[in-house]
Amino acid sequence: MSLTCTGCGKKIETLPLECGYSLNVNSETNEMECFMENCGMISLSEFLCANCCTNRNVMKVSKAIEQLSMTNPEYGEELKQFKKNIIQTSFNDSDFNYWIEFGEGQFKCGKGIKNGASIQIKCPQGIMNKILLGETDAISQFLSGKLKIEGDIQYAVVYFDLLMLALEINRENRGELF
Repeated sequence: MSLTCTGCGKKIETLPLECGYSLNVNSETNEMECFMENCGMISLSEFLCANCCTNRNVMKVSKAIEQLSMTNPEYGEELKQFKKNIIQTSFNDSDFNYWIEFGEGQFKCGKGIKNGASIQIKCPQGIMNKILLGETDAISQFLSGKLKIEGDIQYAVVYFDLLMLALEINRENRGELF
């Protein structure tokens, strides 16, 4: 059987170990599916390579934080304390780019490149995924040289602090968003 990533179209040469142990038939859809680390259970007809799965997870968490900014008064108030900033993130091991706009009470995100970014972040996609999941911190990754920041370092630190606050609020809410 040959699998092709439905995200990027590349042929998938190897499967994650988790997939081999979790392959089953979904009784509702009657489709084969397996467990992908960042994507959860995924149908083989919608299978993603590891890169696309990580990219999908980065956007899923970012969209959840965007939702949190609209529904959690504490987080919304925190965002009101800052001027509007645009952060452009690119991965040095993927062609995936996304942006975050925060401040003036809002947190927005999207795929691609957004003009006017005052902060540029570049790192391996796995590092950003771990930061967004709270498995590592941005400061240690920056100090190790794995995460590069160009532009307003002060607001980059604020951005990462806001991410950690969102993770803390999510944990308090028993992980309802991500």
